[in-house]
Amino acid sequence: MEEYEDLDMVNTENTNNTSEAEGVDVDDMKKRLKEMEDEAVALREMQAKVESQMGSAQDPASAAASQANREEVDSRSVFVGNVSTLFII
Repeated sequence: MEEYEDLDMVNTENTNNTSEAEGVDVDDMKKRLKEMEDEAVALREMQAKVESQMGSAQDPASAAASQANREEVDSRSVFVGNVSTLFII
C-alpha cells in the first residue's frame, strides 16, 4: 500500500512541475507576443513616416510634368479589343 502512495506522490509532483513549466512557457509566449506587437506598431509608424516624406518630396511641378507625360502617352495609345486570330498551318 505504501508503494502506491509513493507513486501518487511522485505523480502529483510531476503534475505540479508540468503546470509550472507550462505557466512559464505561456508567460514567455505572452511576453514575446507583446514584443512583436510593439515592433509591428513601430514598423507601421516608420512606414507612415516614410510614405508621408515621399509624398511631400514630390513637388507639384514634377507631379504636373508627370501628368502631362501620361496624357501624351495616352494620346498616342490605341485600344484594340475583340480581336480574333486565325492560325493557318
